[in-house]
Amino acid sequence: MTATRSSPGDSGRTRGRTPARPGSSGRPHAAYPRAVASTAQQQPRPSRRGRGRPRGGDTAQTRERILAAAADLFADNGFRATSMVSVAEAAGLSQTGLLHHFPSKELLLAGVLARRDEQDMASLGAAEEPHGWEVLDRLVRLVEHNTRREPFVRLFTAMAGEAIDAEHPGHEWLRGHHRQAAKVLVAGLRQAQEDGTCAPEAPVERIARVTLAVMDGLQIQWLMDPGEVDMAADFAAFVRTVRERWERPAMGTSAGG
Repeated sequence: MTATRSSPGDSGRTRGRTPARPGSSGRPHAAYPRAVASTAQQQPRPSRRGRGRPRGGDTAQTRERILAAAADLFADNGFRATSMVSVAEAAGLSQTGLLHHFPSKELLLAGVLARRDEQDMASLGAAEEPHGWEVLDRLVRLVEHNTRREPFVRLFTAMAGEAIDAEHPGHEWLRGHHRQAAKVLVAGLRQAQEDGTCAPEAPVERIARVTLAVMDGLQIQWLMDPGEVDMAADFAAFVRTVRERWERPAMGTSAGG
């Protein structure tokens, strides 16, 4: 409402003007805007996640979500065609949040492969360490299992070729992968020697190295020519050859069973 001027002879009362509050300038009180501002100040602001911080406070759960998303994308699109941005989006993170856990795509791939190794052991029922010749039996089942997941075999083979370079981010992972596999094989064969089911002169360290070399080599040949190379059958035949050469009957049994 617009204020009106007082006319000459008016008795000092101001007509049509909003009474001024003591100490004010005499201007009208803007009640509505002040009320709106007051109401807005009382509304709680939604909490915002710091930029780059993963959703959820559990680091282990966040890492698992990232690895699962990356595994799916690597399997569908391949390593080179998958960007870190797409992995972050699939995992529900900002790119900064992803880089907090995995500073490079190479390290992310190494994490995916390490997770795959853990899943391999779980799928083979490997809660306990294998005993004796069971170490080779488990590898036979693992190779057969790998024939049903070609994308992961391809990823592992590509990673192995790149990570030979000592400066490659996945170098230490690849070396640890082979060392651990050889360690398990040697331990199992030595148990077989202690049980009397493996020849005491068997070169268990060499058998372990050659076994892993055969696995990796068959994977390359299978990827190059899957219609001609039966990776599972060839590896099973190799294991039979090793056992025929070095296995001995258990105490109290004859050679014929």
